[in-house]
Amino acid sequence: MNTYRKISISLLFLVTFLISGCSMFRRSSSASVQDDKSSNSAQSSDGSPFANPNAVETPKPFKEKRKISLVLGGAGVSSFATVGLLKRLHEEGIEIETIVTSGWPTLFVLAAGFLKSIHDVEWFAMRLQEKDFSSVSSSDPSVDYSGRERISSLIESNFKEKEINETKFALIIAPGNTHSDGNDTFDHGDWKTPLLKTMAVPGLFRPYPPNTKDQDWIQSIQGMNVEEAKRRSGRIIVAVEMYDDYFSFLKTGKKDSSNGVFRQLYLGSLKKSVNQQLKEANLEGHIQLMTSPTNFAEKRLAIFAGYKEGARLAKAIRSLSNN
Repeated sequence: MNTYRKISISLLFLVTFLISGCSMFRRSSSASVQDDKSSNSAQSSDGSPFANPNAVETPKPFKEKRKISLVLGGAGVSSFATVGLLKRLHEEGIEIETIVTSGWPTLFVLAAGFLKSIHDVEWFAMRLQEKDFSSVSSSDPSVDYSGRERISSLIESNFKEKEINETKFALIIAPGNTHSDGNDTFDHGDWKTPLLKTMAVPGLFRPYPPNTKDQDWIQSIQGMNVEEAKRRSGRIIVAVEMYDDYFSFLKTGKKDSSNGVFRQLYLGSLKKSVNQQLKEANLEGHIQLMTSPTNFAEKRLAIFAGYKEGARLAKAIRSLSNN
């Protein structure tokens, strides 16, 4: 009987010990989990969670802005791509120090230089209609380009500044593709005259010179001017052409009365000039919509195409800068 009582007391003691041990273990585990939750669930002043309130935040590496010179050339609705291109490069942190522009992109570059933001430029571009371009591009090469009546009221009302050098960046207008007066460049003074000269591209709203026998001016044609950018800056030079739809359009000759031989001479000379200039750049881009250069219903598509090309070029610029 005594033996049975001793065994019972021993078992009771053992069970009590085990129960007490388990209870202590649970309390210890609960406290540990609670501590972890307190550590990992801290809240910032604005309620956003962060992993460790006592940890020292690692500073983000400093990224130097990539600086470039941009050379643009084009004719027709594809030139609206200038807006998307500038917008994407801005978003990518690409700083444009100098723009050398020829042809229709000049209008959008002036807008970017004068208006407050790239969103204002896009709003301006979407308001432009065919009449705004036909009035600018219908100048006769033998007539003085300074006539203000050829600039549409929409452009006049939005461009309050009077001088080219009032733009936010260094701007050079190189209208070397319109007349036989050489490859003049404009970086100061009134913006209207060079705009009229560079946007009066033959074959769209402007006829070819009536005296087709005088073809000397064709030899000096220049659709874009990378050489001018090289003279102005040692930075990375990015050249983007927007002529391909215009080239295709010129082959048909539907909107001009010139003979086929003259048209082919002009087309061949312009293509040669553009290709030679592109080879002088560090990076080159191309915009083509596969539509008529006077199809203004494709403005939005052109802007998107420029935005997409801007993304590709930004990646290439960063890669070039790191090498």
